[in-house]
Amino acid sequence: PLSYKTSSSEVEPMEVTNGCMKEILNEMSSQGVKWMYGRWLIEGAPQVLLFDTYSVFDRLDGWKADLWNVVNIPSPANDQETNDLDFYNNIEKFPVDEEAGKRGIYHRYCVERAAAHCCDVFTTKARFVICPPRVLAIAFLPSHRFISDHKDGVLPNGLNVVKFSAVHEFQNLHARNKEKIHSFVRSHFYGHYDFDLDNTLYFFTAGRYEYGNKGVDIFIESLERLNHRLRACNSPVTVVAFLIMPAATRSYTVDALKGQAVTKQLQETVKEITDRIGKRLFEKAARYTSGDIVREVVNPSDLLTNEEMVLLKRRVIALRRESLPPIVTHNMIDDSNDPILNQLRRLRLFNDRMDRVKVIFHPEFINSNNPLFGLDYDDFVRGCHLGVFPSYYEPWGYTPAECTVMGIPSITSNLSGFGSYMEELLEDPSEYGIHIVDRRMKSVEESIQQLADIMLQFCQKSRRQRINMRNRTERLSDLLDWKFMGVEYTRARKLALHRTYPECFVGADPDLDDFQQCRTKIRRPSSGFISPRSSSSRNSEVDFEEQVPYIGEHEDEEEEYHYPLILKRRDSSRDLTAYTQEQYNS
Repeated sequence: PLSYKTSSSEVEPMEVTNGCMKEILNEMSSQGVKWMYGRWLIEGAPQVLLFDTYSVFDRLDGWKADLWNVVNIPSPANDQETNDLDFYNNIEKFPVDEEAGKRGIYHRYCVERAAAHCCDVFTTKARFVICPPRVLAIAFLPSHRFISDHKDGVLPNGLNVVKFSAVHEFQNLHARNKEKIHSFVRSHFYGHYDFDLDNTLYFFTAGRYEYGNKGVDIFIESLERLNHRLRACNSPVTVVAFLIMPAATRSYTVDALKGQAVTKQLQETVKEITDRIGKRLFEKAARYTSGDIVREVVNPSDLLTNEEMVLLKRRVIALRRESLPPIVTHNMIDDSNDPILNQLRRLRLFNDRMDRVKVIFHPEFINSNNPLFGLDYDDFVRGCHLGVFPSYYEPWGYTPAECTVMGIPSITSNLSGFGSYMEELLEDPSEYGIHIVDRRMKSVEESIQQLADIMLQFCQKSRRQRINMRNRTERLSDLLDWKFMGVEYTRARKLALHRTYPECFVGADPDLDDFQQCRTKIRRPSSGFISPRSSSSRNSEVDFEEQVPYIGEHEDEEEEYHYPLILKRRDSSRDLTAYTQEQYNS
């Protein structure tokens, strides 16, 4: 869809050069359809075609009538889905037609069922399972619970993975972007900034504002329990949890903007005074000839003047405030009915001084033009310590996948495509920083408790352990690259061509099960420290080989180490990751 609010800054308009495409778009324009064609200003600059659906909104009723007259599919005026937290545990018992009607999605169910029966290769939304229509039992969201087990393959989503020339650079990016988040936190909590940033962890969740589907409800509930447990054990760790989900707002709150202003004033004043002190100290040292160097050169009373002391006190007094730091950065249009705010108020997560878990709801996607953060979303993710996405329904889940590529550990669920894919791929996903909450077989209460346990265990890790975990997480990025994921799409397309034009091919359908069946789970990483020399003599025909240097006395320092992942197919000598021996040695 074409959003005029964001397209002007995110899309570079271009002329349509494809003849057929231009002819069709010109015809649509003559019928009143508004559109925009250009390049999306992100990595890769892909071409995009955006449509203003509201420009033809007056024809909607006519199209609904056609849908009913041609295929007998009704289209209700209010298309609203409802959440039922016991849906998955009882899905096999549901009368599908009746339940689709109750949930107001009967028309969607009919459209998708018809599409599934008419297609050559059936791809469902949930977990991207392909199934030919001849073995299709029934198509209903989420489809993978109602189709035959004789599926042809899985189509997971990939990412364009960019490798750094210096393999430890992603750790440096984490440190640099974390400092920028530190600056925001100092500003947001001015007057109540009494916690140690060296013992502060940044958790976040982000995505569309789907309160139940995205698992925001159980995330907030788990944060309250984490807060209680950290306070009970007198933990020095502070958790700042960001909720990044766009909602209807009027403007930034005065309090949020004031925090930026008074903190910036303090920073500029301290820098100015520091520069003056430096000049005075240099002059004193340069003139030193004899006597007591401490008394004559480094005399504190001579370094800070009364004028500077008064100015510094004024800046510090400006940081005082009686109210608590806000839990939301914007003025919400429907503040009293906002689900996130109401849950935070019910659980009394108000950013009190005694709270070990602080919460910030930012109802706007983050970009570098944001006056509060000044960071692009990718940089914000890199600066955080943990992404939390315990979705109740997620076809794939790009957000935890993006975290993985950037070397940031994450929490997902087994009701997301990404979580299920990682469970199938890794022997123990948590060892690689992919924590999976069970939302399929456990009750809501059990899922909340499990999520709180995972976050508490993460808070108890040392800095060295978190660095090692980020290394392990980032090494999985090759498995999410389109170079790896695209194999299944190629096979699916060949299958569709075989079924659509069988006369053009000789032999049976391509066996898409082959690639899935030969995949072996990646083993848990070795727990001990080994030297590169001793590891070089080990058997190279393994699924995963981890090399960790001897840390020695610097074990607690935040130094960056990174070592490559080697993944091999057991039945083939072909490396699925394109590491040459030279690259591996370097």
